Amino acid sequence: MIPSDTSSPNFAGGLISNRATTARSCVVVGGSSGVGRALVSQLSACGDAVLAVARDRRDLAALQSDCLIRQDAHVRIVEADLAASDFDVAAFVKRCVDDLGHVTHVFMPLGLIDADDCGLPSSEVLQSLTVVNYLRPAQLLSAFCQYFSTISHGNAMVFTSIATDAPRGRNAAYASAKKALEFYCRALQHHFADTKISIQICALGYVDTTMSFGAKLLLPAAGPEEVAQFALRFCRTGTRFSYFPRFWLPIIMLLKALPWSLYKKLRF
Repeated sequence: MIPSDTSSPNFAGGLISNRATTARSCVVVGGSSGVGRALVSQLSACGDAVLAVARDRRDLAALQSDCLIRQDAHVRIVEADLAASDFDVAAFVKRCVDDLGHVTHVFMPLGLIDADDCGLPSSEVLQSLTVVNYLRPAQLLSAFCQYFSTISHGNAMVFTSIATDAPRGRNAAYASAKKALEFYCRALQHHFADTKISIQICALGYVDTTMSFGAKLLLPAAGPEEVAQFALRFCRTGTRFSYFPRFWLPIIMLLKALPWSLYKKLRF
C-alpha cells in the first residue's frame, strides 16, 4: 500500500505558480528530512515539479505546507516504507510517474545507520542496513532506469559515503552496503554510457543531520542546504562521481595510499 497526496494540480495541467517552470520533474526518495528535505525545498523553489517520498506522513505534510507557504510551490507527497518486506518497487515507480505525469530526475538521499554496527554486527543489523542502503535503492534504480529507457532520457543521483573508501571497525555494514550501491551505479553507468540516461554518484563526507548528531567529527560537517546546492550543480554537469565536500578527495587518496602498518593504527 503506497498512499499519496495528490490534492495539488495534475502535472499535465501545470503548477499554480507565478514563476516560470523548468523541464525537470523530480522524485526525491527520503525527502522529508536532512539533505532530502533541502533538495525538495530548492527544487520546488526553482519551479520544478517535485514529489517527496518518505515513511512519515506527518513530516511530509509539514514539508508540503512549508513549501506552499514560503515558496507558493505545490509539492506532491507519497508515504512509503522502503524497508517493508511487502514494498512493491514496480507499483511505487508507477505511482510516481502517474502522480507527476512523467519523471526526468530521481534523487536518492536515503540512508540508515545503527549504533550496533560496530565490530561484528549481528545478522539483523546486516540485513536491515543492507535493505535500506543497498537493496532497495538498487531496485529503485533498476525500475526508474527501465522507465527512463521508455522515454529515452533521465537522470538518477544516489548519495553514498566517504566511509566506503575508508574501511574501519565502525559502520562496517553501512559502508559495505553503500559500496555495493556505488558499484551497481558504476555498472549502470557503463550500461547506459551511449544513451541520454545518466546515473550520478555523490559521496558525502560529514553532514549535519540526525545521523551525525552527537558524533565527534574530525572535520567540519556540511549543512543539508549546502549538499542540496552542490547536488543541483552536480546534476547539470553530467559528471559520474564526486565527493562533497570536495576536500575529501585528497584525504581519501591519502588514506588509500597509507601502508597497512600505519592504516591499522588509525582511530576515526
